[in-house]
Amino acid sequence: MLLFVLFNRSGMRIFSGILMKGRYFLPVEIASFCGIKIYAHLSNRVTFFNSPYPAHFEHKAVDIYPFSHDAPSPVEGKVMYIYEFTAPRTKQFQIPTKEYLIAIQTPVTSEYLVRILHVKPIVKVGDCVKVGQTLGEMVKNGHFDSWTDRHMHVEIRPRDNLIRARGGMPIYASLKWEKFYGALPASSFQGKVVVQRPNYMLLKGPTARMGLFSGLPVTVGKGIGILDGGLPHYGFGGVLARERAEIGDPVYIEDIRIGHVTKIYSDGFARFEVEPFSVKLDNFSMKGISCYMGLSGDFMWKLIPRDGKRMSLKDKASVIISS
Repeated sequence: MLLFVLFNRSGMRIFSGILMKGRYFLPVEIASFCGIKIYAHLSNRVTFFNSPYPAHFEHKAVDIYPFSHDAPSPVEGKVMYIYEFTAPRTKQFQIPTKEYLIAIQTPVTSEYLVRILHVKPIVKVGDCVKVGQTLGEMVKNGHFDSWTDRHMHVEIRPRDNLIRARGGMPIYASLKWEKFYGALPASSFQGKVVVQRPNYMLLKGPTARMGLFSGLPVTVGKGIGILDGGLPHYGFGGVLARERAEIGDPVYIEDIRIGHVTKIYSDGFARFEVEPFSVKLDNFSMKGISCYMGLSGDFMWKLIPRDGKRMSLKDKASVIISS
């Protein structure tokens, strides 16, 4: 690992990063609370709502999907606490039973710690870490669904409330550039199949972008937004909206209504309750859409087949969403 800093001709620092295993980690701010900033790499995927757990329902967590199994620190600070415990068992796949919690105190405040889950640590209590420095190896256990890739779960917690499932602070998406790019998809469209795996398919399809965040474009109320959530299987999702949504506003993919807004947040996100709809990929009935957000334009549709359903697709496939 090598820390590097770039300066302009006047001697002003432009940005800093870390060289890890031949890759440059150039951090971008994705979320914050109370001056604590959370960072990810431009190649990463992130999600605020694509999870069944309470912290995501309450907009108090963000999951970061790095480009390898190594977990780069999303914050700068000092490791204050490491806790190993037993993860729940699942019949979906063979997994280890261990789970890990890492808590980091940032230079901003000692009142709150950054809580990170799903990482087997190589750091120790007392270590000081930089943004992008490897904390350990990400693990997959019974907290995951079969289609969920390895990732870091990040929350901001009062330092005396680290263990309980609930109790996190709000985590707000960072929107420094709010210009919106993109167009609405048709309810049936041709997507390029990029990845076929037993538990999911990845397709290149219609994409919208708002600031750093790229994702599946939807309408919410009278405006356009980006979808973030696992639908319809988790029962709720989020929309990062260009214009402020209102409670009760419908959410559509093209002309198919998929839910209605139940909660508004100050960062531009709205949470919505899912209404019944179905998804097909060619002639295959799917469990649903797993919507993450890419950073800086990188995004693919992730579709989840029904349990045990084997699929064989050509390079092009039609996604059909219906009520």
